[in-house]
Amino acid sequence: MDTRKIAVVASFAAVALALSGCSTGNTEEPTSSASTVEAAPSATSPKSVSPSASETDKYEPASANGPAKNVPVPNLPAAAKKNSEEGAAAFAEHYFDLVNYTIETRDPDLIGKVTTSDCTVCKESTIDPASRAEISGKWQVGGKYHPEVIDSYISGKNLAIVTVRYTADAAQYYLVPNEIDSELSELGATETALGLEFDKQWKIYSIAGVED
Repeated sequence: MDTRKIAVVASFAAVALALSGCSTGNTEEPTSSASTVEAAPSATSPKSVSPSASETDKYEPASANGPAKNVPVPNLPAAAKKNSEEGAAAFAEHYFDLVNYTIETRDPDLIGKVTTSDCTVCKESTIDPASRAEISGKWQVGGKYHPEVIDSYISGKNLAIVTVRYTADAAQYYLVPNEIDSELSELGATETALGLEFDKQWKIYSIAGVED
C-alpha cells in the first residue's frame, strides 16, 4: 500500500452496487406463480399434512417467479470483532456478505447498523436503493458480489483501510413474475478501498476507488 493512493470518489469504485438499478417505477407488488393445491381427504389419507417448520423456513433464492425467501442472516465472525488489521479484513468480508444480504432481502437495516453517517456512497449505492426496491416491489435475481481482500492496514487510531478486489454476477430485475424489467452485465474485477473505524466494533465510513 506504500505506493497506492486512495482517491475519494462519489461512487463504489466508479460502479454503483447492483441494487442501484432498482428504481421505484411500477409499484405493483410481485405475485408468486406458484399455488397450493389442496387434495380432498381420501380413505387412506384421513387428514391433510401441513408443511413442516423446516420446509417453510427453507431458504429460497430469488427467481423470475419472485424475490428470495428466508435469506440466512450473515453472522459477524469472531475475527471481525478485533481492533487489528486482521479484524478489519474480516469485517470487510462480512460487509460484502451484508451487501449480498441486502440485495436479496431489500432490507437495509443490518447494513445500516455498521455504516456511519459519513459514508454517503454507502447510503446512495446500497441503503437507499434497497429501501426503494422494498417499496416498489422490485426484486433482483443474481448480482452476487465475490470479494477478495488485497490489503489491510491500520491508518490511524481506531482507523483502518482495507483494499478489496471484487466481481459481481450478472443480474436481472423484476417488478412482476417472469418479466425482466432491466438487466446488468457481469462485473469484472474491480478494486475499492473501505475506510473503517472502530468503536466497540468496526463500521464503514467511506468507500473509495483505488489508483496505482
